[in-house]
Order: sequence, then C-alpha cells, then structure tokens
Amino acid sequence: MHATIDVRLTVSIDDDKTIPLATLAEFITDQNIESVLLEGLVESLDAACVEALCGEKHAHGNSEQRFQRRGTDTRTAITTAGDHEFSLHYVEDTAADHDESSYFRPVEDVLSFEFLWNKNRHQSF
Repeated sequence: MHATIDVRLTVSIDDDKTIPLATLAEFITDQNIESVLLEGLVESLDAACVEALCGEKHAHGNSEQRFQRRGTDTRTAITTAGDHEFSLHYVEDTAADHDESSYFRPVEDVLSFEFLWNKNRHQSF
C-alpha cells in the first residue's frame, strides 16, 4: 500500500537577526511535526485502501461496486508521537454472507490498532 503526504514548513528569520539553534529546535518541537506526519500518513493510507476497494470518490458506477463506502468513525490512539484521533472510513461488503459482518475498516488490513495496557493508561498503536 502506498501513502503520500505533502508537507511544507516555512520559517522566516529576519536578515538582521541571528537565532540560537535551540530556539529553532524548540519551534520545530512545538509544531508537533511527528504527530502531524503520523496523522497525515494514516489518513492517506485510509483513503488509498478505500479507493482501492470502492473506486474513486463520486466516480460514475461506484454504486454497482461490491464494496461501498459507509461513513467514518473516530479511532483514538496514543503513540510516541502523542495522542491522536483518526477519522477512519467504513466499507460494506455487499456480498458478505448473512452470518458474517459486512462492515469493516480497510485500513486495518494495513495498520494494526491493537490495544495494549501500560500501567494505568490505556494505549493503542
């Protein structure tokens, strides 16, 4: 599976100023770049997985596909990059047997959101 995110960060420093490297590093840290990158990658993977099954969003003929978009649901996770809330897509398998669930999150075929316990804090990755 392929995920793409485009990130652009602009930093402006006046020509007549010199700033300490530590100040620049603190600015980068304050932007939560790791968290933003992770969330962007998960969203990109989610979109790619859904598109692979359901076709392009709003494309002609999608209503006749076996797999149908069926909305989103929020999934939370705590990682080393911080606390996250992901809005992940659900898909329905219209050909599923009556005794099996027909709704699933395609991104979970690529990413595991297993729950782990760490002391008194609930974590999922």
